[in-house]
Amino acid sequence: MMRKAKWFGVMGVATALVSLSFAQTPVQKLEQAGKISFRLNDSPYWIRVGVQCNIPAFQGGIGDQNPICKTLSDLNGDGIALDFQVTIQEIVNTIQSNELVDFIGTPVGTDKVRWTADRVFDPPHCTYIGGGVQQWFKVTRVYADFTMQISEGSCQLDPYNCRCGDLTLTPFGNDPNNDNINYMGFNGLLMQGGDCDTGGPIPTCARTYAINLEIYGGGLFGKGDVNGDCTIDDADLLTVLFNFGSSGDGDVNRDGVVDDADLLTVLFNFGSSC
Repeated sequence: MMRKAKWFGVMGVATALVSLSFAQTPVQKLEQAGKISFRLNDSPYWIRVGVQCNIPAFQGGIGDQNPICKTLSDLNGDGIALDFQVTIQEIVNTIQSNELVDFIGTPVGTDKVRWTADRVFDPPHCTYIGGGVQQWFKVTRVYADFTMQISEGSCQLDPYNCRCGDLTLTPFGNDPNNDNINYMGFNGLLMQGGDCDTGGPIPTCARTYAINLEIYGGGLFGKGDVNGDCTIDDADLLTVLFNFGSSGDGDVNRDGVVDDADLLTVLFNFGSSC
């Protein structure tokens, strides 16, 4: 009886996998895959100063930032695994800070995701801005709000050689004349001395908007491509078997343990490739 119950349990998981492989929305595919790669390319920005940040100081383009790879998870406990963490320096490469910022993803219909972030630093976080600025800065707030449209295509390696995927995300609703749509920003105190304790402070705000952001997702990770080589094969199967019962590599469905469900996912999709 126990053996029969276990067999029906395995068949139930297999049936669920078959069902999952059909009729998935783009948002569901993005969440199941569990990884994204992205790059913030040159986008307009402004810098304003003053207590109300209402005095224009500078405007221009931020330049292309470095591409990065991130794992999606549920950071805020809402049951939706579309969130990711980045450092401040990953957002803007010239800001030398490893402080983390949470980006929380929320589905908008079946083919869009809205990401928001808002981290307040109290006390302010001291960092250095390189590039053409070369000044110390006390960060008081990092924030963002942008919506991305998901398009489906063929599975392939993304342009950053980061991961395989079949989803491309582009900004939805960009308007270069509206800085309140698809933006990321920093508030703080610009210091004009040799550290964060001298020379200033000048209340300063910076915002990039109508962001030229490219995101790639989907693909084979959530289907069993554990090692990310764009093929579900013996290497992935061995990883799952080697870590069976643990919380290590091979947890394809990201439920905290490598178990029958992960093994069946790899077996069900065995041989798939980009």
